[in-house]
Amino acid sequence: MTKTVLYTYFGTNGTITSPIHLPDIYCLKKIRLTADPGKVLTNGTRTDISVVVTDETIDQWTEVDK
Repeated sequence: MTKTVLYTYFGTNGTITSPIHLPDIYCLKKIRLTADPGKVLTNGTRTDISVVVTDETIDQWTEVDK
């Protein structure tokens, strides 16, 4: 499983989500989980190849064989 940190920044005319962190600028931090080849991610009710989650819910996801 690959974990990629994503930051969402809010502007006056839209939002931007990027793996680039801009210091001292308010953002929401989330993590993109991507399953390895031949695997899928599951939280017990949902199964997917890639999901975006918060720090609080990352432990609910596991990687299993496809």
